[in-house]
Amino acid sequence: MNTRHARLILAIVREGSFTAAAKALSITQPTLSQTVRQIETQLGEPIFVRGKTPPALTPAGALYVEAARRIVQTETQLAEAISLLHGHAVGTLRIGLMRHRSEELLPQVLSDFLSGYPDVHLEVREEDIAQLEQMLLRGDLDMALLTCDRPHPRLEYRQIASEEVVLIAGRQTALARRISSGSTIGLREAAQERFILPTRDYFRRRFFDDLLAACSLHPNVCMCCDNVGAAMRACVSANLVTLCPFISLLCDSGMMQRLSHYHLGTDAYLPPFYMAYAKDQPPAPYAESLYTMLCNRFRAMSAYRI
Repeated sequence: MNTRHARLILAIVREGSFTAAAKALSITQPTLSQTVRQIETQLGEPIFVRGKTPPALTPAGALYVEAARRIVQTETQLAEAISLLHGHAVGTLRIGLMRHRSEELLPQVLSDFLSGYPDVHLEVREEDIAQLEQMLLRGDLDMALLTCDRPHPRLEYRQIASEEVVLIAGRQTALARRISSGSTIGLREAAQERFILPTRDYFRRRFFDDLLAACSLHPNVCMCCDNVGAAMRACVSANLVTLCPFISLLCDSGMMQRLSHYHLGTDAYLPPFYMAYAKDQPPAPYAESLYTMLCNRFRAMSAYRI
């Protein structure tokens, strides 16, 4: 096996078809198919089950893919280490972000990171938590930024922040007219308001339901929405209330000026927010730097209490 062959096979697995892989690799599909046949001849076993869409791996193919990922990872780490010998980092950092949070996270530290690592190329993917964890395990991502309360045994999780949950309200709600923004309240203060909550299969909904149940509040839910930004805009336009991570509001200064927000006490926290990576693929030095930048930025932003 050589690195070029390893990358070809991994592209087919990643892209889900020979056609898509050929396009991603900037080669023709016949060329890709011919190369795969050559690799299988050298291996002495088929890698893919013929006639399956998307391509399915044979037992030998699964072993080949596992070895291919190790080879590509080793080559990448070697290139990174050699670049550091010359005083600067060169490489690609593949980052996974939770759905609906890409507009909050990287923009906060992106300028500092790119200034410090101008020759590091970023590739960013947005997926749900389970998909991000599987991509880490397959070697398709170097790191992921996610909230997790059920750690995967093959992944390492390093905490970035504990996320406070706040109640936000349109400025013309009875709650906002009665109580000053930034106050600490009990959720029952919003008992008469119309709520936006995530859909029931969204990971945050369980935690929000627990907060509501703890104060015996059965809210009037007029809308379900998994996108925090869209929920905040709806609160402004229709004078509704919703629960969200405080950091989501802090990352949108425009919305912060148009909404009232309320702290809910020491129990109103989501599971911690982490940088996750595969235990057998430790992060590169520039990934470590990004992690430190995120921790420092989140810590500074979370100190805001007005």
